[in-house]
Amino acid sequence: MSVDARWYLDINSFARRTSWGHGFASDYALWGGLVALSVLLVIGWLWGRQREDAPRAFAAAVLCGISTLVALGVNHFISDAVARQRPFLRFPHAETLVSRAHDYSFPSDHCVVAGAFIVGLWLLDRRLGVIAALLAALLAFTRVYVGVHYPGDVAAGLAIGGVIAAAICLGLRRPATALSERLMDTPLRPLVAAGPRPAPSPR
Repeated sequence: MSVDARWYLDINSFARRTSWGHGFASDYALWGGLVALSVLLVIGWLWGRQREDAPRAFAAAVLCGISTLVALGVNHFISDAVARQRPFLRFPHAETLVSRAHDYSFPSDHCVVAGAFIVGLWLLDRRLGVIAALLAALLAFTRVYVGVHYPGDVAAGLAIGGVIAAAICLGLRRPATALSERLMDTPLRPLVAAGPRPAPSPR
């Protein structure tokens, strides 16, 4: 038996002994973790509107959101190529706290998105990046805890999502910031920065 499978069974055994955590873990694994990360992105966007470099912050927030969607799309191709069966199919008596999905197990869709959030939010604001990393780690654990992924699935998901987000956010940062600067002179300016645009200083 592989280390991945043994760790899965160890965490699954822990889940059986901690029924008091089933409700929270199930909700967080299904939707709570991604909602929490999405709220962080909204907070980052609102904070960014107050910054002196508001166009750069806005660009980072937009690229963060885009990278999560791209990472999720790319992951479907990776998942189909690897075609790893869900752990509950190999271990039919494993404790499964949520509905048994019929797609492949590797990498975890949830964790691919979470990994993209970590990198995107880190580039937007390091404090948000740290919080995102903690929320994503909890999401990764709960995806295994509820019985639908191996530890390797969630670890790979975080890594793949992070790499994709880094490529998008760093590669497109300059043109996205330039576009945000142009939006400052349009009716869409409130999306980029709070308050009126400063008047040009007299020469």
